[in-house]
Amino acid sequence: MKHEGNGNDHHSASIILPTRGKDKHHSVLVQGPNLIRLIVGIVGISSCSLAHAAESVLPPAQLYEQAKRASAEILIDGRHGGSGCFVSEEGLVITAAHIPGRPGRNIEVLTSDGGRLKATVVAVDLGHDLILLRVAPREGGYPVLKLGAEVPPPGAGVFLYSASAFRHGLLQTGTVARDGLTFEQQGHFIEVTQIAAVVQEGTSGGPWINREGGLIGVQSGSITNKSVPGGIANVSPVHAVRVLLETKRNASTPVIGVFVDELWVLPPDQQRRFPPAQEGMVVQSLQPDGPAARAGINKGEVLVAVDGQKVRLRDDYVRLVRAKKPGQSVELTLIGADGTGTRKVTVPIGKLEVGWPEENAAGGESP
Repeated sequence: MKHEGNGNDHHSASIILPTRGKDKHHSVLVQGPNLIRLIVGIVGISSCSLAHAAESVLPPAQLYEQAKRASAEILIDGRHGGSGCFVSEEGLVITAAHIPGRPGRNIEVLTSDGGRLKATVVAVDLGHDLILLRVAPREGGYPVLKLGAEVPPPGAGVFLYSASAFRHGLLQTGTVARDGLTFEQQGHFIEVTQIAAVVQEGTSGGPWINREGGLIGVQSGSITNKSVPGGIANVSPVHAVRVLLETKRNASTPVIGVFVDELWVLPPDQQRRFPPAQEGMVVQSLQPDGPAARAGINKGEVLVAVDGQKVRLRDDYVRLVRAKKPGQSVELTLIGADGTGTRKVTVPIGKLEVGWPEENAAGGESP
């Protein structure tokens, strides 16, 4: 902004705004009443945007009450297994698949208003540790948590409502700890976002919500060191919840049954078996009678490529396998456990969700 004099006003304010024509850049001088209108317009737009943002963020008490009304606790064979929440007024409940753990369990849902309802399985997605349940509809419907658009960016504050440590109705805070998704091993690899928070037993299946009260994930597990919480929660992302809710069909998660760690996390004496700067995934264990075990993969071997693509990180390996479909195969390139020799093994791809019931199973094969 600058000041220019004229015959009537020695201190008239003006501003030069850049514009763009068809082929060239131009400048437009704005001064006098037009400048005032411009500034008022900009301030007005900014004020409206800030007011809208402030209105969308719920006060703490309202955030808690909204989460409380829509949340539930899950009983497995009569015993408390974890938490969950309603995602449709007709009685659909989302929670963590590891809570029942296997088909055939007696599942009940405890509502916030004291109801105890028999639940049936609609569909599961074991690759994201999610299970969709159904309880009988009721007049007026159930209070629900709406799905958030996406997981907030790193550093954003979020909230978990659950029966933490088997205490009822607790709301705790966390901070989104990373961008994008990663894979963690919890019996098998699951795709999660990670939130900085200390979580206890009883939180599994609980809803993580943003400041507007939207569901952004479902509590799955946590990183621990010798059973001591490491302060990082593994959370099933909202996009997977949305897919399960829309399709109401079991996922078809590709699996080969190989559990790996990155080579550089091995103790020094084990690393010395391999050439300097060697990278790859050490086979730590195999699913008994799984596809990889049947194909002859051995514990201690180092996986260096999947279908000819180099793998440096655990996420590299899992993403390449998950890009396939059950029934296809994948070629693994391995170095021997003693650091010598290279071989390639073709492994057929299985499916995690085998054996799980599906509400719409009569409609055809799961996608």
